[in-house]
Amino acid sequence: MEPFLFKIFEAGFPVPDSRSSSAPSLLSPDARIAGSRIGPSPKGTPGSESVLGPLRQQIQEVIATRVSSAIREDLLKLLRRPGYALHPEGACRAGRLALEVHEAVSRESGRAAVLAAAAVELQMEAMYVFDEVADTAPDGKRSEDLALATALLAAGVAAAVEAATYSPDPSVALDHFCRAYSESSAGQFLDAMLQNRGGATLEEALKATCLKAGGLGRFVTGFAARIAGADGDGVALFERLGDHTFTLAQLVDDLRDACAPGEASDLAQGKATLPVVFYGQGIDSLVPVNGMLSAEVRNLYESSGAPLYVGILAHAYMNRAEEDLFVLAQRGYAVGGLVRFLESVDSGAGETLGAVRSSLVS
Repeated sequence: MEPFLFKIFEAGFPVPDSRSSSAPSLLSPDARIAGSRIGPSPKGTPGSESVLGPLRQQIQEVIATRVSSAIREDLLKLLRRPGYALHPEGACRAGRLALEVHEAVSRESGRAAVLAAAAVELQMEAMYVFDEVADTAPDGKRSEDLALATALLAAGVAAAVEAATYSPDPSVALDHFCRAYSESSAGQFLDAMLQNRGGATLEEALKATCLKAGGLGRFVTGFAARIAGADGDGVALFERLGDHTFTLAQLVDDLRDACAPGEASDLAQGKATLPVVFYGQGIDSLVPVNGMLSAEVRNLYESSGAPLYVGILAHAYMNRAEEDLFVLAQRGYAVGGLVRFLESVDSGAGETLGAVRSSLVS
């Protein structure tokens, strides 16, 4: 194959539970992982707009042809909100990854790739709606959004059915689409259950993260790889990459949102994310008063070990994703776009992850 499109350097330290502590890293030491849903979009990624433009056009085409006219405009308005797919700064993380996987396998882009990307992006947008509704007070004001989310799910399935016609085995591709999305939905359920029940353990919080985020990654990459015609071993490798990449992104999002100023932080809201759960298990952990974080609470959180613990996990998943890319490159897949995607996966926790790296090597 042609020379790598990325710089390889040695990480210099063993990553916890890695398959190979000395595996070459495909990212620079200060590589950052794309903002979360409401965070900044991955600016500066080469060719990102040329990728997202056709994807957004396909999403609008699916909605125009597969959604009832009674709610079509409302659905488009929802998708134009900040952080969503049709907003100018929307990251379209699932759709972008699907496009990169399809190109890595087939070395071409076309209607099949864009349809598959639109299908997984629409399913992910629906899950974002459920997330946002779950995070708001139960006053019934977001019930309209739930109705629109069901329409997003139906539109995503319609796009998937058409995309599957380009697959060597349409029934297998559609079986993965349904089965893998239901697995990530199990993570969504567990996340909501832990939030409502309270008292989540670290094991439960990690399981919810891996099921929800990792499951979505497997859903996206597995479907795109099947549409592109990858063999069984290749599909398994891409699914592993999706699992590790989306789990990494979730951990970084959780690190950034854990102790953010004001009432919007996960700690202030008592969410069952890994850093919040870790902090809550401390003997001297204080809870926010009236949903506000005092300077004392913020200082206790920073010194609790929660950022370090989740940062170490994030580094582990980053290393695993890098190893996945290395194996895929060795198998002859064109991973240049996937490397750029991983490099863009965050802008938010570079300082925290940099501090973790320094702690590990000191």
